[in-house]
Amino acid sequence: MQRFKKALLSLAVITALPLAAADYQNKLPELGTVASSSLTIEKEIRLGQAYMMQLRSQLPIINDPLIDEYINDVGLSLVAQANDVKTQFRFFVVQNNAINAFAFFGGNVGIHTGLILLTDNESELASVLGHEITHVTQRHLARSIEARARNNPATIAAVLGSIALALAGAGEAGMAGLQTSLALSQQMSINYTRLNEKEADRIGIELLAKSNFDPYSAPIFFSKMASQYRYSTKIPPMLMSHPVTESRIAETRIRVQQYTPVQLSDNINFHLAKARINVRFNQQELSEKLARAEHENKATSDVRQQAQRYTKALLAFEQKQYDEAYTLIKGLRKIDPNNLFYIDTLSDILLAKGKVKDAVSLLKEYNQIMPNNQVIALNYASALLEAKDFDAAANVLELFLQKHQQNVAAWGLKQEIHQQANQPVARYMAKAELSALYGNYKGALKDLYQAHNLLKNDDITQARIEARIKQLRFSRDSLKKLRI
Repeated sequence: MQRFKKALLSLAVITALPLAAADYQNKLPELGTVASSSLTIEKEIRLGQAYMMQLRSQLPIINDPLIDEYINDVGLSLVAQANDVKTQFRFFVVQNNAINAFAFFGGNVGIHTGLILLTDNESELASVLGHEITHVTQRHLARSIEARARNNPATIAAVLGSIALALAGAGEAGMAGLQTSLALSQQMSINYTRLNEKEADRIGIELLAKSNFDPYSAPIFFSKMASQYRYSTKIPPMLMSHPVTESRIAETRIRVQQYTPVQLSDNINFHLAKARINVRFNQQELSEKLARAEHENKATSDVRQQAQRYTKALLAFEQKQYDEAYTLIKGLRKIDPNNLFYIDTLSDILLAKGKVKDAVSLLKEYNQIMPNNQVIALNYASALLEAKDFDAAANVLELFLQKHQQNVAAWGLKQEIHQQANQPVARYMAKAELSALYGNYKGALKDLYQAHNLLKNDDITQARIEARIKQLRFSRDSLKKLRI
């Protein structure tokens, strides 16, 4: 699965969404009144889908199934305890060493690898996710746009029009228009940030406590971010959109005193996720990765020792020292045989050593135990591809995609399977779905037309393609109509 995880990363990088630092009026509209009259929840969800397509094409979003599953497990455990949840939530990780996190319409929350690497435990990570979840549940973005519209009634139409323009093919022009439409005075920006950050702090800390994370991690992580850049001339994006002042840190320290500290043991998957990000997605030299790994695992706890061995296994794999990597992972699986981080890496090692049958056998067993788990399904399909069992590989992904239609890695792998199997119709169909996820409707429709033209004596597939063409046309035209 290793090569597919890396191949599917987008290469283009843009700065974090300006929407994450949206401005605010001195007086906020009451939630559920002014904001909802213009930006309904349904429209927010559609806008969120539009933004997500835009980001897939412009940000290096990590499509590693282990990282994706881990960050969503943590995020959704917080959402389960949140109030005012009106949309589904989706969490994703961006390969960027800058300290940043952001949220936007439709329950989409992004977090940079640099921020994850800065956290020392899962509660600190949860404190950031809880804060961003609160921005969504309290509809801060919708309320901020509504506040602007009172001064300039054309603001909302400009914002939505820019999104539609970008998705319709205007690219950078659309994003430039979006940024221009959101620009207000610096003072208004400060007022908005203070009011909304205070609300997100309060509700976010409460959410931490309700979700059995340590609420005291919030001020601790605030202090860590502030000290990280206290003497630096370059302010990280997170501190520009979420200013951390001494008074804010003091307020959160006072606020958490109403809660009982939670003493949590080290979470193994947190440390394994950090190790994986450090080795595979950290934009640093190998020597810097090694130094970070040594620093992270100085503690003598069993969990951190396991994470250190996992880091060594990943580094050995990266340097093609497969026997050493195999020995390390084999030892780790004696401690925790069903840990998906270890299973994933073991399957990579087996395939690299040419033991394709062993990899297929391992993953087949786990696919029966946990069908449609994205880590197992994608690795199993990848192993079947290596075994040249194209039909079986495609079948695994088809079952998986029935429930996970927006999984970029799965569609990319399915396209590769049909490419190697010399199945052009199925390849064009998979390629079309991948293009649609990136908002490239023109390319998606072109691929479906190609597939349609190649079909002979297959009325069922022909009807499926025709129906999908209609659906994509409707989605494309709906984006162009995103207006208040």
